[in-house]
Amino acid sequence: MAETDEGHGATAYMVPDIPTDEAARLEELHSLKLLDSTSDQRFDRYTNLVADIFDFPIVLITLVDRDRQWFKSSCGLSLRETSRDISFCAHAINSHRVMVVPDTHEDRRFAGNPLVTGDTGIRFYAGAVVHGPSGQPLGTLCVLDRKPRLFDEVQCRRLREFGDLLESEIAHRNDLESLRASIQFSAYYDALTGLANRRLLQDRLSQLIEWADSEQRTVGVLLFNISGLRLINQSFGSEVGDDLLCQFGERLQTLCPPGGTLARLQADEFIICFSPHKGDDRYIDAKASHARGSLSRPFLAGGRQHYLQVKIGASVFPQHATTPAGLIERASAAIGFTASGETPGIRFFTHEEALNISERLKIESRLQIALENRGLELVFQPIIDLWTGRIAAVEALCRWQDPELGRVGPDRFIPIAEQSGLIHLLGRWVQQAACEQIQQWHHLSQCRVPVAINVAAAELQHPDFARDLLAKLDAEGIDPELLWLEVTEHSLVSDSPLLANNLALLTQANIHLSIDDFGTGYSSLSYLCRLPISGLKIDRTFIERLPDGDKELALARSIIRMAEAFHIETVAEGVETQQQLACLVEQGCRFAQGFFIARPVRPGEIPALCRRVLVSGLEYPD
Repeated sequence: MAETDEGHGATAYMVPDIPTDEAARLEELHSLKLLDSTSDQRFDRYTNLVADIFDFPIVLITLVDRDRQWFKSSCGLSLRETSRDISFCAHAINSHRVMVVPDTHEDRRFAGNPLVTGDTGIRFYAGAVVHGPSGQPLGTLCVLDRKPRLFDEVQCRRLREFGDLLESEIAHRNDLESLRASIQFSAYYDALTGLANRRLLQDRLSQLIEWADSEQRTVGVLLFNISGLRLINQSFGSEVGDDLLCQFGERLQTLCPPGGTLARLQADEFIICFSPHKGDDRYIDAKASHARGSLSRPFLAGGRQHYLQVKIGASVFPQHATTPAGLIERASAAIGFTASGETPGIRFFTHEEALNISERLKIESRLQIALENRGLELVFQPIIDLWTGRIAAVEALCRWQDPELGRVGPDRFIPIAEQSGLIHLLGRWVQQAACEQIQQWHHLSQCRVPVAINVAAAELQHPDFARDLLAKLDAEGIDPELLWLEVTEHSLVSDSPLLANNLALLTQANIHLSIDDFGTGYSSLSYLCRLPISGLKIDRTFIERLPDGDKELALARSIIRMAEAFHIETVAEGVETQQQLACLVEQGCRFAQGFFIARPVRPGEIPALCRRVLVSGLEYPD
């Protein structure tokens, strides 16, 4: 109860009760953004129409806020709002029916209300509750008069019907606002992560460049590329992949400097652009290093841990480019020049690389033509069994002599094949050529010699790699033991079930699996325990200083002893002197290859070499 002094003693009125779900009611009211909004003709039409049909001097559309009642539309009353304590509508929102007060002087809830006793002089009130889209009462559509009146059931029903129309109008307006916000969001933001998209990034980067230019400051762009995202989606499902992308974005968001922008550029690429502290030339490198440390920690999705392989490219305004598109292209190109397996802290696009772009594109184009027209060839380098001095296997090596480019080395075209996606086509060509050569040696010369081919990481991660290869061997009647596969260490880092499944199928078929360039890749040796590896090829960097290099000798000895413990064969690569070979034999190395033993030769020379002892006079330790 409240009291007010009207000069004739104390007359009471009742303060409206607060609804039990007031917090939810206010949340919906505020979310609709109707309060304190400008005049709206759509709502004014309702008040004017109701006033005309019902013949009332005052018609209001009210919204009951926390401490006040505000009029969204008003016909016949100059007030814009009143206190909630004296609001008729604050009572009405607690009722499920149209609230009717025929004569306020006769109703103890309102007899002493200032809206009744004051200049407004309200004597009659009828209000239909107006609900929001989720059903919460927002306020009312009400009719008022300065004299008592009757309001029958028909009139109540008709007022309720107008209230329903008003609710539909509010819901429609809310839907339009939501649609407008959704369209605006989709135009400028990534739907999955909620981060800025390419369009918004370019706009903000343009503003940042303009500001930096006027302040004689730099702008840094860091581009983060996630490797193997497609394989994660294939292995664990797109929901896991989407979850990882969202977590990736959240980690980068914590690293984005004040005033900078984080954006998702495309499926597997994110960008941070920012202006480094003035005079701090190392800020970009420090930010990239911090990001790499954060992103190297595992991500938890789908009930398991995932380690994402991330490459970071960078560009700087104005050194590398002066436009948003130019800076993004330079950062992306820097990643494109990253060697296979390389994970630098940060990679800047250099002027030298810019000059090489046309050459790279030319090599990629010519390589595709060469693969389609069998323009490559294989040569074979013997791998010798040091116990017998005879060939144990041969390694197939690609050679390419292009009519336009001349001789292109594998160190040049294989990285381009990996980066362009041609590696799968190249791999299939090598497999086919090796199989044809195995058959030819067998049929023409009765020469049965295994052929080792190199397999790229991307091939091992293909879900059908092992099945397709085994099907090819079966179709052509080739013993799987005659095909050896060599993979690099960084190919085995992934914990993907696709990799494990491919290796398991190959091992079950008795295909020999070797790790190429062992000792130069991944720091952990856990894959030797969990993967079916048959052999290790000791990298030439450990061989070239034998026998005088103490550290190299210790490393080579350790690798050979470890391989023995795992019952894995060892092959020494790059043997170029008698002293190196003797040292390896002394340490117990079983197999070797290198120029001292035999250079790569054309296929026709292999049968004759298989009939010879290529290395003699060596005493293998007991």
